[in-house]
Amino acid sequence: MTSSETASANTGVSAYLGRLSVIMRQPAFRWFWLGSSTQAIAQGTQFLVIGWLVLEITSSSAQFGLVIFIYGVPNVAFLLVAGVLADRFDRRYVLIATQGGVCVITTALAFLTVADIVVIWHAYAAAGLLGAVQSLNMPARMTLVSDLVDEGSLLDAVAMQNAAVHAGRIVGPPVAGVIIEVWGLSASLFAISVCYAVSMAFVAKIDRTNQPAPSTGRSVFRNFTDGLSYIKNNSVILTVIVITCSFGGFGMSHFQIIPAMAKEVLDVGAAEVGLLLLASGVGSLIGSVMVPIIGVVRVYRSLIISLVLFAVFLTLFAWSSWFWVSWALFLVLGVVSLGSVWPLASTIIQLESPSEVRGRVMGVLQFTPGFHFLGAFPLALAAGEWGWGVAMTGAAVITLIISIWFGLLRKGAPDLSGRVTDRDTER
Repeated sequence: MTSSETASANTGVSAYLGRLSVIMRQPAFRWFWLGSSTQAIAQGTQFLVIGWLVLEITSSSAQFGLVIFIYGVPNVAFLLVAGVLADRFDRRYVLIATQGGVCVITTALAFLTVADIVVIWHAYAAAGLLGAVQSLNMPARMTLVSDLVDEGSLLDAVAMQNAAVHAGRIVGPPVAGVIIEVWGLSASLFAISVCYAVSMAFVAKIDRTNQPAPSTGRSVFRNFTDGLSYIKNNSVILTVIVITCSFGGFGMSHFQIIPAMAKEVLDVGAAEVGLLLLASGVGSLIGSVMVPIIGVVRVYRSLIISLVLFAVFLTLFAWSSWFWVSWALFLVLGVVSLGSVWPLASTIIQLESPSEVRGRVMGVLQFTPGFHFLGAFPLALAAGEWGWGVAMTGAAVITLIISIWFGLLRKGAPDLSGRVTDRDTER
C-alpha cells in the first residue's frame, strides 16, 4: 500500500487524532509548530495595529487601504524570487533571517510611536519593508512542512500548521486590541517584535530536515523559469493556483481592511475589531482541524465547495450592520476561507509537485495572500464610492464566477469526481 492509499484509508476521526499525535511527537515538527503559532500571533495583529495607527493619523479608510496596497506590491513582486530561495537555501535559515528583519522593522516603528514623531510616511515605509521581507518568508515556511513529515502525513501536517496559524490569530487580535486601548499603539508594536524574536528561537531548535540538497548547478533565472514551466504544464496545479489567487485578490481583499469597515459600518473601536478578528481565527481553526477528515481523495471537490460557500457568506457579511450577526458570519467565513480553501489548496500543490520544484510552485501559490493586500486599496475606493455592501458583494461574485468557470466548466479543468493526483500512486 502506498503512503497516499494509507492516508486515504485512515480518514476516521479516531484515526485522525492518532495520526496527529504521531506528528506532534516528532521534535522537529513540534518546534516548527510552536514557531508558526508565535509568528501567527504577531502577523495576525500587525495590520490591526498598523491600521489603527493609520486611522488615528489620517482618519481615512482610503489611506489605510493604500498602506495595505504598499505592503502588497513588494509582497507579490518578490514571491517568485522567494520560491527560488526556498529551493536553493536551507529553509530554516530563510525563516530565521526574515523573522529577524520583521522584528527590526516593527521595533523601529514602535520607537517612533513612543517618541510621538510617527507620521504617515513612516507607516508607508514600514509597510513596504514588511511586504518585501515577509514575502521571502512564506514559501520557505509552507514548503518546510513537507521536509518534516512523510507524504502520507502531509495533509495532517498542513492542517496542523494552519491550525497553529489560526490559534495565533485567535489569541493575537483581541489581546492587541486590549493593549491598544490600555497601553497604546507603541506597546502593541513592541509585543509584535517580541513574538517574532520568540518564533526565531523556536525555529532555531529544529534539527535536521528532509530538504533535498539545493541545486546550484543552474542559474537563478533557469530555476525560476523551470518552476513556471512546471506549473504551466500541470493542469491541476495551474487550476488550483488560478482559482485560489482569485479568491485571494477579490474575495479576501476585505480581510486586511476590516478595521476600517468595522469602524464605519459597525461603529466599533479597536477592542471590538479584535473580537471580530477573533471570530475569524476561531472559524479558521475549526476549518483547519476538520480538513484532514476529508482525506486526499476529495480535496479538490472540497476546495470548489468551500469557494462557493465563501462567496455566499461573504455576501451576507457585506450587508450586516449588527455587530454580533457580523461576528457570527465572520466566524463562518473563517471556516470556509482560511480554514478550508488555503489548507486544501496547499495540500493539493504539495502532493502534486515534486520536492525539487516545490518551493517555486509554493512561491507562486503565495500570490494568494499577496493579492489580499493588493485588492485592499481598490476595495476601499469602491466602498467609498458605492458603500461596503456593494463593494464586497462585487468581490464575492467575481470570486464565484472565476471558481466555477476555471475550476469546473473550462476545457481541461480537473475532474470533480476523481482523484486530484495520481502522481504518488504511479511510483
